[in-house]
Amino acid sequence: MVDALGPSGVDGMYTGALIESMSTLRKNKDTLLSVLEPFLKDPVINLKSNKSSEKYKDSARDSIAKIEGRLNGVYNLKNPNKKKVKRQDGYSNSEDDHANSTPLSVEGQVQKMIMEATSHENLVQVYIGWMPWI
Repeated sequence: MVDALGPSGVDGMYTGALIESMSTLRKNKDTLLSVLEPFLKDPVINLKSNKSSEKYKDSARDSIAKIEGRLNGVYNLKNPNKKKVKRQDGYSNSEDDHANSTPLSVEGQVQKMIMEATSHENLVQVYIGWMPWI
């Protein structure tokens, strides 16, 4: 996929477009979050049992909080295989957890997203059925 972006790869127009998109999302975060909040008060969910509706509301609150954090620059992705994978770069996982809770600038967040998207650790977990070799 990186080859399809041309000779500059992810460092050219792609990064510029991501920076502009992320800046626009951050400027309009109040509007975006107001669109998501009705999911917390969805009357259809109240028709179900109280346990499932509370579970849904907790899940929705967590999701909205995570989205709000990302719009503020907190890049808090957790690797689900963190305990299975031994890091090869000399850092411990606890150092990585602290770095994930620090708010990033727009440019820093874009670089972190690109780094995650091109990470071999993440790419090996991709579903084989999408046949990347075709």
